This record gives sequence, structure tokens and C-alpha cells, in this order.
Amino acid sequence: MGMTITEKILARASGRERVVPGEIVWAAVDKACIDDVQLGILERALAKLGEPKIDPERAVLVGDHYLPPSNLEQAQAVRALRRFGERHGLKHVFLKEGVKHQVLAEAGLVQPGQVLVATDSHTNTGGALGAFATALGPTEVAVAMVHGRMWFRVPESIRVEVRGSFPEYVYPKDLALYLLGRYGVDLATYRAIEFTGETVRRMSVSERMTLCNMSTEMGAKSAIVAPDEVTFAYLQSVQAAPESLESWRQWQSDADAAYAQEIVVDVRELEPLVAVPFSPGNVRPVREVAGKPVDQALIGTCTNGNLEDIGVAAAMLRGRRVHPRVQLIVTPASLGVMRAALARGWIQDLVDAGAVVTNPGCGACAGMHMGVLDAGEVRISSQNRNFRARGGHPASEIFLASPATVAASAVTGRITDPRELGFSERRMPA
Repeated sequence: MGMTITEKILARASGRERVVPGEIVWAAVDKACIDDVQLGILERALAKLGEPKIDPERAVLVGDHYLPPSNLEQAQAVRALRRFGERHGLKHVFLKEGVKHQVLAEAGLVQPGQVLVATDSHTNTGGALGAFATALGPTEVAVAMVHGRMWFRVPESIRVEVRGSFPEYVYPKDLALYLLGRYGVDLATYRAIEFTGETVRRMSVSERMTLCNMSTEMGAKSAIVAPDEVTFAYLQSVQAAPESLESWRQWQSDADAAYAQEIVVDVRELEPLVAVPFSPGNVRPVREVAGKPVDQALIGTCTNGNLEDIGVAAAMLRGRRVHPRVQLIVTPASLGVMRAALARGWIQDLVDAGAVVTNPGCGACAGMHMGVLDAGEVRISSQNRNFRARGGHPASEIFLASPATVAASAVTGRITDPRELGFSERRMPA
């Protein structure tokens, strides 16, 4: 019996020829990331360990939830993060660059075949680059930073084969919502989702990141896409690829690998979807909830704040105006995305339409700042969660959708199927 990609990575990391689901392995960790929210717990764990030396190459610090700080407590947390990096001489410290999942990818710190852990539930995003990327608590990350290893239970894998070409105005976010609506938020509890098939192979790294990111809402321990020419080209673009793609050929699932479940989806059958409050699994066609008034629209976050998402929003908004009642917030996932969108004129398109473009960060998505909701307010958002009180007041509501659906709704002031409005230009910007 062969092995899946996930099993091969954990076998390599634990110095084993073979692992099987359910086994406990003591695996080497290539990168261990802590953020501004969880640093205090990690520091207390290190104190109990006697303040041991941290590997300055393995440890990564990212300030993203409090970027920029909006109160004294947040300011103290960010300052502590900076001082922690200085005290330990760490090489990878990001205090202004944006959301960790995008920043780590752009910095070339996520590589095929590696093990990445971070104190963030959406660390699964890194699987888009062929890594075993998963969330751990700050105490476990402290151990990984010091010892370079952590225990894992080898997860079973679910194979999701995606076929066909997306219809116009339908995107990987809609595919993720379809899976959540069809199979539920417990589809992959402590399992690894492997996205594969002709459609996935045609996806950009950013689109793959959206799928892997949303796997967290399916309960997944991790998600992964086999590295290929698309992965290689992306890592070349961030100067993080080896000389040859051949070194990654090993990170493919064997033809006779065993899966706990196999799912086949033909995206030609999909339409724009939306998750209604208060669960990402409460999914309906946009047309069924169209017409509901919205107060706020959010495009961005670690799920859909990449350059392609900003481009879709700009194409929908160019030459149009955001509805007078709606506050449209656009938050690029990173400074790299912001700079590229600026160079293409897309930020200008958004501002001209009446959008509020913020610095990169997690603020509005996490309900911390830059877009908190009051009682009774409704947000349509490209984020990944719509739990009660996620955006602010417990009596507010969040609807999850693709950037195209969010942008169309921002224009009309009501939840709108993007097919109803259409792009302002038939040709997408280059």
C-alpha cells in the first residue's frame, strides 16, 4: 500500500520509511510561527522550560491581528513581539507586512515537503505550496521552536478531485462553500484534505490558498495540493525555488494510497454561493438570499485578500459607485499584494468607487478594529467565518461569499448575484 503526500511528509520529518494514519510520530518542524495574539502564552511556556535557546532560523514572528494596534493592550503585545525577536536574534520577524499566511508564502518560508506550524487556525493555507501546514497552540509552538520537533498523530486523508472549468463569476471560494454546504463543517475533523484534479492543477497558488484556507472550516487538520509547475513558478517569483522542479517530484500521493473518503466535484455545475449566519456550513445559492440589505462589505482577509481577488473587485467596481448606505472595506492580505495592486491601478479603481482601503492585517475579519459591526448590522464578506459576534456585536450578521459577490453587493446595497451586475469591463485587467 502506498502513501499520501501528507503521510510521506510526516514520514520524512520523523525519519521513518513509512507511517500510517493513527500513528503518533515525533516529527521535525521546519518553521514555527507565533503571532501577536498568542505571544504571552508562548513566553510563559518558555519560562517554565528555563528560557532555553531558540533556533533563530526556525522561529517566525508575525504581527497581524493587531496591525496597527488600536488600543494600549494591543500596542503592548506588538512591542513585546518586537522585543522577543530582538532578544532571541530571530531572522524572520514581520511586524507590518500583513497576514501571516500570505507573508510566509511571499517570503519563501513555506516549501513543498516541509512541516510548518503556527498559532493560527488557518495555517492550513500553507498546504497550497505542498507543505504539511497546521495550527498548534502557543505552548506546542514554544516546544517546536526550542527542540525543532513536535508530536503529531498521522491524519487520515480525504481526496477531493475537482473537474471542469469554473462558470463565469464562480470561483474557488464558491467551491469551498459548496463542500461546506454539501458535507458540513465536520467533513474532515482531524483529517488532511488533498485537493487534486484537472481544475486544481489549473489554479494559481492564490486560488489554491483559498481552498486550503477554507479547509479549516471543514474541520481539517491540514490541507494540501501536490507541488507542480505552478508551485515552482510561484516560488521562483519570490526567489525561493531550487534549481529544478525534480526535487519535488517525490511529494505526490502514490496511485495505491488509501483515503478515508474520496469526493469528486465538477465545478461546471456550481453557481455563486453564500454562507448565511451563523455557520460557514449554512450555504445557499446567492440567488436565494438576494435582496437582503447590507451595511458593510469586506473584501480581503487571509482567505480572499490576494492580488487576483483585488483584481476581481476592481473589475466589478470600475466606473461604478458603492451604494451610499454601504461601507466597503478592502484589506489586501499583504504589503506585497498592496504594492502590486497599486501598480496595476486597481487600488485607484477601488478608491474611486468609494471603497475604504486599509493596511494589510486581520482587524475587520477578527472583529478587532477597522470595521467592527454594531447590533443589527449586516456584513457580506470574503472572509472565512461568520460565527455569532465574529465581526463585533452578537446581534450583527455576516454572510460569506466570493469577492465578486461581495463587490456586486456593495454596489447595489443588497446581497446580489454577481451575474446580475456583471463586470464593468468584459476584459479582466492585465
